Amino acid sequence: MTNIGVIGVGTIAYALVEGFCTALDVDLASPLSAGNLHFMLSPRGAIKSAALAETYPDRVTVCQTNQEVIDRSDWVFLTILPRDADEILSPLHFRPEQKILSIMSDHSIEKVREWTGPTAKTIRMVPLPMSALHIGPIAYTPADPEIREMFSPLGQLIELSNQEQLSVISALSAVMSPFYRVLYETSAWGTSQGLPESAAIDYMTSFFEGICVRTRTERDIESVKLLSEEMTPGGLNEMAYNTMEQDDAFASWSRALSEVMKRLKS
Repeated sequence: MTNIGVIGVGTIAYALVEGFCTALDVDLASPLSAGNLHFMLSPRGAIKSAALAETYPDRVTVCQTNQEVIDRSDWVFLTILPRDADEILSPLHFRPEQKILSIMSDHSIEKVREWTGPTAKTIRMVPLPMSALHIGPIAYTPADPEIREMFSPLGQLIELSNQEQLSVISALSAVMSPFYRVLYETSAWGTSQGLPESAAIDYMTSFFEGICVRTRTERDIESVKLLSEEMTPGGLNEMAYNTMEQDDAFASWSRALSEVMKRLKS
């Protein structure tokens, strides 16, 4: 059994714990298998912590303090808001043999070590809420066999060679909410034209899923660009494409990413 401490139980932490607790492809002989992980949750995020403890009473313990979380854990997941890190972490004492996983997008490994002191290892990761469903990307650095074993049931692992690459991933992850807005706008337009809500949502989610699955067969940017230009001259796709191009809709995605990257670099 491996004890995982979680400091800050928000949306991402909730998704990770739920993903681990519902993982099916587990190797009970391994202490890092999802079935052998027990979670020590901080009181910060009390509602979500209590919900997880109620749903998975044999796998989840809610601690009284953040220090208790650390004292009872082998790994410590730092899933707090970056702006709250100094206030929360400065009073805490970590053990040298502990292993740290930071999910704070704005803070480097070096900065995290200023709070934790020297520990056995420090990993940075960018997970997403769909980890609860065992799908989606999970990017991290540096490469680590224990992280690979622990997180493999939760999604597609992407090992990165340095923190600069992880910052780019952090920026790219920021388009999740804009993409949900695209799903909303297109589905809502469909309902305004008479489609049942369930049909509009089912169609658009399956539509984008199919596009993504097809695109994953391409491994270079130019091929993806060619897919965007794959349309019948004078057809419906070309009409929609040209309308959005005239509104500068596509370039706005790159501008938004550049603004996010400025913050991450600062």
